[in-house]
Amino acid sequence: MKNTIEKVTAFIIQKRNGINTLLVFKHPTAGVQIPAGTVEVDEDIETAVQREAHEETGLQNVKIEKYLGCFENELAEQERIITQTTKVYIKPDLNAIPHKDKLTRGLTVEYHSNNKVFTHVTYFEYDKFPNPSYIAYNISGWVPSENLSNQKTRHFFQLSTSEETEDMWELKSDRGHVFQPFWTPLSPKPEIVSPQNRWLDYVYEKICR
Repeated sequence: MKNTIEKVTAFIIQKRNGINTLLVFKHPTAGVQIPAGTVEVDEDIETAVQREAHEETGLQNVKIEKYLGCFENELAEQERIITQTTKVYIKPDLNAIPHKDKLTRGLTVEYHSNNKVFTHVTYFEYDKFPNPSYIAYNISGWVPSENLSNQKTRHFFQLSTSEETEDMWELKSDRGHVFQPFWTPLSPKPEIVSPQNRWLDYVYEKICR
């Protein structure tokens, strides 16, 4: 398996009407979230966090204020992360028929077994999160082990912006979803979807200073 995949998370703070606020966004199926994503190949983490902030909020100008630390590994024992977009085969053989869909870089999958060259994994998507009603999509099969890692590091940054915005707006994402970014007071602590609430817990005292 290849080296760690790096993720970034953007805590964008702005004082509005004398109150420190945090920029979050409402995902149509996955609850209230913090802007975050995967560091691209040959991209540094500072560039990545600014890019993700733009892509998930629409802000044109964001400034990194400080680095807040990291989680060394977010993966559970039975999880792996895709390091390179890969085909999924019905059996551990490159000549086997692949599934129509590929697993893209940065996705977390459930690990089942491996034979060194191939690893058997499953990927799930649900109709909503949290409290899903059903599995909306899943793909299970064998992927080359070289396209997987058991290490996912997440970096946290505090950012600021001088842009003037509405309290809430809408933004169409690259996957067709409509996000609703909005500013929420830092106190009391905002309610964020799990497991992202752990990210906020980790940095909360630092961003409230």
